[in-house]
Amino acid sequence: MASHLKGVAKATMTDQIRKELCEYKRDHTKCTQKELQLWIQEKFQIQVSQGTISNTLKRSDEYLSTNLESRKDIKRHKPAKYPEMEKVLFEWFLQYQDRVNMTGELILEKAKVTMKLVYPEQDFEHQFAQGWLEKFKLRHGIKSFRRFGESGSVDVEDMEKKLEAIRGKIDKFSKKDVFNMDETGLFYRLQADHSLATKQLEGKKQDKERLTVVICCNEDGSEKIPLWIIGKYAKPRCFKNVNMNSLNCHYRANKRAWMTSVIFEEYIRWFDQIMHGRRVLFVVDNCPAHPRNIEGLHNVELFFLPPNMTSKIQPCDAGIIRAFKMHYRRRFYREVLEGYELGQSDPAKINFLYAINFAVSAWTTNVHGETIANCFRHCKIRSRDAVSRNSEEESVCEDGMQELEVVINNLGYRNKMDVNSLLDYPGENDACSEVQSLEEIVASVINVDEEAEDDNVEPLEPVTRKEAIIASRTLHNFWMQIEKTTPGVFDAIRKIRDELQRDSNFKKRQTTLDSYFTKLS
Repeated sequence: MASHLKGVAKATMTDQIRKELCEYKRDHTKCTQKELQLWIQEKFQIQVSQGTISNTLKRSDEYLSTNLESRKDIKRHKPAKYPEMEKVLFEWFLQYQDRVNMTGELILEKAKVTMKLVYPEQDFEHQFAQGWLEKFKLRHGIKSFRRFGESGSVDVEDMEKKLEAIRGKIDKFSKKDVFNMDETGLFYRLQADHSLATKQLEGKKQDKERLTVVICCNEDGSEKIPLWIIGKYAKPRCFKNVNMNSLNCHYRANKRAWMTSVIFEEYIRWFDQIMHGRRVLFVVDNCPAHPRNIEGLHNVELFFLPPNMTSKIQPCDAGIIRAFKMHYRRRFYREVLEGYELGQSDPAKINFLYAINFAVSAWTTNVHGETIANCFRHCKIRSRDAVSRNSEEESVCEDGMQELEVVINNLGYRNKMDVNSLLDYPGENDACSEVQSLEEIVASVINVDEEAEDDNVEPLEPVTRKEAIIASRTLHNFWMQIEKTTPGVFDAIRKIRDELQRDSNFKKRQTTLDSYFTKLS
């Protein structure tokens, strides 16, 4: 036994202690595991191994984002016997908890039906008792059942009164602490050609392969939260050899590429964690996939907009999503033009990885903070908001629309769409399902395809460090020949070359003088 742990009782950490350990490590990032052992010893008077510390920290996201109020004294976890069934049942619970009188008897009945749908090949009648129900509630953080009609929404008669209530709430928070989140569908290969939408042209038709993009930002435009992107496939082939952490977004999947109640709850708990130490208002619409009852949030207060008003008063719907799509389309059509220049036969058929990169670049680089702030002001959800917009930012948006128009013209479509029709393409914005039947939930939550079988996409080809160095030198030499090159371009290339030279493998590799000479045979 280590000397610093002598005389301390050996024990198993409860979930509450594990969560406090993760919080302490989050707030003291330089603390070593040995120091964490001492901290636990001093605070809780128990002895734990360094391996236990390590294993707990590996699950840090889970402990930090979970409400432990009902399971804080649990030390060991028995896994669910039928995890896929519980996943479906919990999605059903989240979608219906505000719409029916949720009771334990109803959940037990739905569990029996769900078992038959998820495991049709198993010919037996599983008995679900009260003991299983309590464990199910514990595993999913369900403290109690909300009765139908207990919603905390404001009961007012007209839109103006609703707006007054909304303003009263938002006025209590500073602009940097008011966030709006919304989802949008994205046909990421959509071409600006009416012909493809109305009839088959030379064997082609409009490609409506879709994904869902989750956009979130604060009122003054100072914080753009990293995108969450939802696709149909858990592990698309184009993700092979890709460091997912380098994408600067979070990826989830289900069969319809839609937002679901489970993903929404996961998103909210993740957002609550990154808002550590703050108190923020999270404004969101009342889509069926947005459950109201999410317990255990410490930094976030959920605020649901009244139904049938979101198109008028939700900032993301007032221009933020439109600006994002404008910049995504511009990047996509530039890629198509470049593909034709390189002699590609069908450059518009980009893979999912390209779409993610375009989406992330459009959001992080092109959607400006002032655009976001203008959209919030335009919705007039704060008492002091003026309707006026920033003329300089409006000019930037107009320039972006004109640039998109130019790129579309250069593609030479036979029957090109105008930009507004392209940005408001019918059916594209659908990102949240309506309330689903149990059968539909099974289809969307279970049976998520691992790979895209309908997509002849090769995995990302590995690039060696040597090939990257040659490419960076070629890029540098190209821009040296261009007359109107700006200093910023060379700064960016130098940064790339600096990163390559800092490669750890390069530092470890030692070259001797003899290696530059060829031995004579």
